Amino acid sequence: SLFGIPLPAGADPTAVLSVHPTQLYEVAIMLGVFMVLWRWRLGNRPLGWLFGAYLMFAGMERFLVEFLRAKDDRVLGIFTIAQATSVLVMATGLAVVSRLANAADPAPGAYLTKS
Repeated sequence: SLFGIPLPAGADPTAVLSVHPTQLYEVAIMLGVFMVLWRWRLGNRPLGWLFGAYLMFAGMERFLVEFLRAKDDRVLGIFTIAQATSVLVMATGLAVVSRLANAADPAPGAYLTKS
């Protein structure tokens, strides 16, 4: 009952429940995200654009993995607090990417120019 999962009738309450290895899922997914972002870094994108893309990927990954986790902190119907936070992270990433989509890179600072 700690995780909101009812045990079958007659089951030992100290029995270990099988759960998804969500940590491994997260590592595998984010390794794929790393490879995509690593490749995208070579493209001609504005400064900060990759960070926005990372926020969207990370929010989406967490949102999806939360469906498999064995916990019961549902606050918005079937959605958890982490999923609500993930939606905010994805929205922030989308705002960053859309704001920087056609932006020019800032000029280098005085410390990078020759005197």
